[in-house]
Amino acid sequence: MTSLTILYVDDDHQHRDLVAQALTGAGHAVTQAADAAAALDHLNKSPFDCVVTDYNMPGDTGAAVARQARVLNPRATVCVVSGHPKEEMTDLPIGTLLMTKPFSVPLLLDVLTPR
Repeated sequence: MTSLTILYVDDDHQHRDLVAQALTGAGHAVTQAADAAAALDHLNKSPFDCVVTDYNMPGDTGAAVARQARVLNPRATVCVVSGHPKEEMTDLPIGTLLMTKPFSVPLLLDVLTPR
């Protein structure tokens, strides 16, 4: 299995820590961000293989994170996770994957793994 660099963005501290621990346990390097502003700062400082972001957060939504991730690294896997209907997320860039919360970490790992 390839080790990935993953930016995981979620304003829910417990959920973010839990998923980050599971991804780290699977052998990946995970950077955490609690909101879009922190995520954008991380994206501007270093490249990531994958960006996984919650959609609904204080301040900017996950769409802002997804757009910037696409600009900085068009080949990165970008996945938005949300409990909201996809019809409410019309501002996501083309090519963004969408997962519904709650999700399983094995499914997330499968989605993020390069083919």
